[in-house]
Amino acid sequence: MPFIMKNVVPWGRTFDEYRKMFSLSDAELEGHIACFGDGVASFNAECDMQGGHVTSFDPVYRFSCDRLELVLEEAKRRLIEKTCHEGHGNGKSGVERDINELQKRHMTAVEIFMDDFEEGKKQGRYIDYELPYRIPCPDNCFDLGLSSYFLLSSAKPGINFHYQALEEMLRICHEVRIFPIVDMHGRETGLARKVIRRFAGSHDLWICKTAYHCAGNHNDMLVIRNVFKPSASLLH
Repeated sequence: MPFIMKNVVPWGRTFDEYRKMFSLSDAELEGHIACFGDGVASFNAECDMQGGHVTSFDPVYRFSCDRLELVLEEAKRRLIEKTCHEGHGNGKSGVERDINELQKRHMTAVEIFMDDFEEGKKQGRYIDYELPYRIPCPDNCFDLGLSSYFLLSSAKPGINFHYQALEEMLRICHEVRIFPIVDMHGRETGLARKVIRRFAGSHDLWICKTAYHCAGNHNDMLVIRNVFKPSASLLH
């Protein structure tokens, strides 16, 4: 059974936010990138404007623009209320607690995404897909796979969901990057440690700091990379 994220609402994030949270270099942005749980982020659209190659996978892409607009309005209301409540009285003045800036970034991303959505679907850049089912793509067809505020953020679906999702992502991507590796409240979930133990024997893994901070001021990103194994013909 796939994990249906009933309590998670789409939230728009921009190209600049993605670049910071995944430490993306200019060279990496020229490669083929797959984004999982991308929602209404504008990263795909902004990369396309710059000649990039990004494919986004998310079950929300089954909806029409009109339906998405209704969902987004509710998402905006709930997340702004949540941010106000969590930030009240804590004395933090960072950008993630600046409600006006948060709304501005969100709306910028949403507007860019909505303008691009229908055309992007026609071009095959937005694909209605839900992990951990088999992705409708051949093996090793992407350089990078990115998961933003999705994998490792909730233990509710069970650890096997995360294992299976990552195995499928790594089937089509040379490298997968996950941000953040804590839950939406900035709390450790223990999932990252389990994933590292599971994939350590077959993949290169490491945790690195990024320029983007989430709840609790966390900025760790998990990187999992397929290890290239030369064929027998290359050994002679």
